[in-house]
Amino acid sequence: MATSFKHVAEQILAAVGGQENVVHATHCATRLRLNLKDDGKINEQQLYQLPEVVKLVNNGSQFQIVIGPKVEKVFAAMNDLLPGSNATAEPVQKSTLFNRLLATLSAIFTPYIGVLAGVGVLKGLVVLLQTMDLISTKSWLFVVLNALSSGVFVMLPLFIAVTAADKFKTNRFTALALTAAMIFPLTDAATPNSIDIFHLTFPLKIYGGAVIPAIFAVWFLSYVERGLKKVIPEVAALVFVPFLSLLVCGFVVFTVIGPIADYVGIGIANAYTWLYNLSPVLSGALLAGIGQVFVVFGVHWGIIPIALINMQVNGYDTVMAMFMSAVMGQFGAAFGAIFIARNLKDKQLAISASISAFFGITEPALYGVNLKYRMLFIFGCIGAALGGAITGFLRVKTYSFLPVLNVFELGLFSGPDSKAIYEVIAIIVAFSVPAILTIIYGKTRQLVPVSELR
Repeated sequence: MATSFKHVAEQILAAVGGQENVVHATHCATRLRLNLKDDGKINEQQLYQLPEVVKLVNNGSQFQIVIGPKVEKVFAAMNDLLPGSNATAEPVQKSTLFNRLLATLSAIFTPYIGVLAGVGVLKGLVVLLQTMDLISTKSWLFVVLNALSSGVFVMLPLFIAVTAADKFKTNRFTALALTAAMIFPLTDAATPNSIDIFHLTFPLKIYGGAVIPAIFAVWFLSYVERGLKKVIPEVAALVFVPFLSLLVCGFVVFTVIGPIADYVGIGIANAYTWLYNLSPVLSGALLAGIGQVFVVFGVHWGIIPIALINMQVNGYDTVMAMFMSAVMGQFGAAFGAIFIARNLKDKQLAISASISAFFGITEPALYGVNLKYRMLFIFGCIGAALGGAITGFLRVKTYSFLPVLNVFELGLFSGPDSKAIYEVIAIIVAFSVPAILTIIYGKTRQLVPVSELR
């Protein structure tokens, strides 16, 4: 399948300065994410001539090429053309600490975001079946479905281990062994919840779904492993490097890194909760209103760890509940554009973008329709802010992580303090307001692209 996109991949590589200019390459649901040696070699005009390219974004740490749902196939073709060193090398260009952090989070989470999204839909289905009393929690069907929809999130450190090992340039399987050890106490009833050493308590069963402890564990492992490789003879390295790496890192992780990272996670969750409680309405309106601005600049990956930490610490999350309105706002604006399109091509583009947005992928709507006409993007943000304010005012929570925001995951809003119906109301408002504003705006004046205003 990748061969059919080989020509596209070759053209992209040529336009970014050739394969020798690519230091690191990855992708998310819609974007190629490239770390380049020299951004000055980028030929944006050549890239925009490719029909597969929707938008180019350079946020200082990564050069991002927005392609859409075909990005995985394009990446597979490109990966075949890149030397093995390019897949793991670190960027040589300097960037700010914030940009490096975003690049790291993106590299760790993007490779399996599709799996998380699919599992999220499955989890929503399971919750819906439970809520409607259509399935018994003791039935074989429930046990299987629950395992399929919950296992990934409990074992998330294993997924983090693979991608973090690639990012930090350490052995994947040693990283997996280390994070598996962190999760093991959850699977063993004989293991106590915590151990007291010198009047200090070290918790053991806290790493299921843990994000920060897993990332820092693999990061520490990368330094230990590289140090051991320098002092252990090559003839003994095969056995003793992983043996000593696990021994050293295991004790350090369980006694230092793990507990500290867990407290950092709790601190982040508590800080977010404090800000949220200051004014849930304002928090919801602000986060949802500017949510898609994060997507435009490709920095929305900074939101995902906060939501995951909230889930681990509190058992629920409000970030993604509010962020759902941001998606629905741009969906509404793109949907409204269908009815005011000036020609068949614009109408087809609006329809295609609306379908993608319905499934939670907003880039085609953003770059193909809403930002093109500017006011449509603003209408989308207005609708999103209203929906987010409703979500905040009614304190709507999601009880499982929402990796991709669409209506198929509404079941995840059902829980101990379920307010799923309020989320539905917020979604309706976030969608309908920009759709109506777009139609009114388009019917009362000629819609002119931003590019033609200058």
